[in-house]
Amino acid sequence: MTADVSRWQGHSSVRRGTSLWSRLLGQAFGFPAAGDQIPVEVTKTVTDSGEAWQRTFGARIFRSHLAATPHGMTERFGPFTFILGLTVENGVLHYPVDAGRLGPLPLPRWLLPSSEAREYVEGGVFRFDVKLRAPLTGDLLVHYQGTLTPATMDTRRPETST
Repeated sequence: MTADVSRWQGHSSVRRGTSLWSRLLGQAFGFPAAGDQIPVEVTKTVTDSGEAWQRTFGARIFRSHLAATPHGMTERFGPFTFILGLTVENGVLHYPVDAGRLGPLPLPRWLLPSSEAREYVEGGVFRFDVKLRAPLTGDLLVHYQGTLTPATMDTRRPETST
């Protein structure tokens, strides 16, 4: 059987952009506040159309939904959907932002954030390093990096009767 929910715990450091534009975008998307050794928990829940991700940094939560589509892997934050260019190089998963939409409307490239995001295992530990730069200005939006280990694996959602 496939796990419906997986939980990961660890610690992260977070840097946030300081420009007004970066602060506004960071707040709008719910990115975590800056800090070091912030407790982090990631919960992935299988849905009918992909996976719901909840990332908790300290007391701050931000959510997204990932899905495999005919156009590639997408990640949705509220009304924004981004197509991610997933590649694996030397055992490291990279996922830059290749395209995006606001609802059904495509976003021009100049309105896309740039993403230097990677996940990998080093020394038996899962590591993540995500740096996003704001559209238009290229200012740092958010940079979070850290480690995760499995917390509770293979947790099942209760079945519902119809």
